[in-house]
Amino acid sequence: MKTLIIHDRFMFRGGAERLVLIMAKGLNADLCTGFWSYTETFPKSDVPNKLFILGNPSQKSGWRYLKFQWLFYFKTKFIKDYDLVIFSGNNCLSAAHNVKKGVKKIFYCHTPVRHAYDLKNHYLKNKVWWKKIIMSCFIPFSRLVYKWGFNQMDIVIANSLNVQNRIKKYLNHDSIIVNPPIQTTKFKWLAQGDYYLSFSRVDKLKRVFDVVRAFQKMPDKKLVVSSGGDDLENVKQLANGYENIKILGWQNDDELKNLVGNCLATIYIPINEDFGMTPLESMSAGKPCIGVFDGGLKETIIDRLTGKFIPENYTIEDIIKAVEWLTPEQALKMRADCEMQAEKFSEEKFIEKMKNIINNE
Repeated sequence: MKTLIIHDRFMFRGGAERLVLIMAKGLNADLCTGFWSYTETFPKSDVPNKLFILGNPSQKSGWRYLKFQWLFYFKTKFIKDYDLVIFSGNNCLSAAHNVKKGVKKIFYCHTPVRHAYDLKNHYLKNKVWWKKIIMSCFIPFSRLVYKWGFNQMDIVIANSLNVQNRIKKYLNHDSIIVNPPIQTTKFKWLAQGDYYLSFSRVDKLKRVFDVVRAFQKMPDKKLVVSSGGDDLENVKQLANGYENIKILGWQNDDELKNLVGNCLATIYIPINEDFGMTPLESMSAGKPCIGVFDGGLKETIIDRLTGKFIPENYTIEDIIKAVEWLTPEQALKMRADCEMQAEKFSEEKFIEKMKNIINNE
């Protein structure tokens, strides 16, 4: 079966991007994407087969949205040659009309468009008044385009129970859950260092800013941030002058393996995360994760067994208490349980579930 996976864009080393590459390899599929960042994402050599890149990046998010809706709608006529098309993302659904009649269309949904649904108020409140007006007018259009593409799909897969509930709430559609895969052989326990690690994308939704604020009050505890994102410069400024906090930016795979394998534990406190692969990647190296009791993290972290939860509406003091609870001795006790939890989400199990859906639905 000639298979194509279409993903919105490769802008950074995110969980969705890792998933798409694993899926492409496991299903022997070609890959199409809006654009590929040569500096911020994975090397093109990670793509197992053909790679189609439709355009170039745009810095303005509104213009980027319109540009890629246009590209996916008009520049994907080549997908008529495929026997199966799997969609991953939101903009790429516009390509659905180019799929040959009778060909199965599968949507792997990481989440319904967040600015138009569950996080609409969050995005609006961070805008100046005139941008709020523009965005308020734009959201109905965004929903309309998304629903049109969504309704073209034959099968919808949710990456978590959390996302399945969002799909039902906002789109009134049933879905199948297939959790994202974890490269359980990628990260390994190497040793126990003296630092806590944050390696999720640095943007406002991930709240790395709050993690840094907590470690400002713990000069005896070390924090390493080994990732980048839109909020990186703000986080760097916040950490400036604190010798116990290191902001490294994006690291290559070998450097990241070393950082994860040698850390004491990881920290990940995003707003209502879709699923969250970062805690499981941490666990695959035997490292527990301090996480927020919210969203998909409730499906992966087992409190006091593979990590430590802080409340959904946490304070900086809650982060501090969790760090103080997760001592080196406590972290070592959790190593085996962490590794066992990560194995439940292996690449092999993910690909097996995807093949079963493709062949049986």
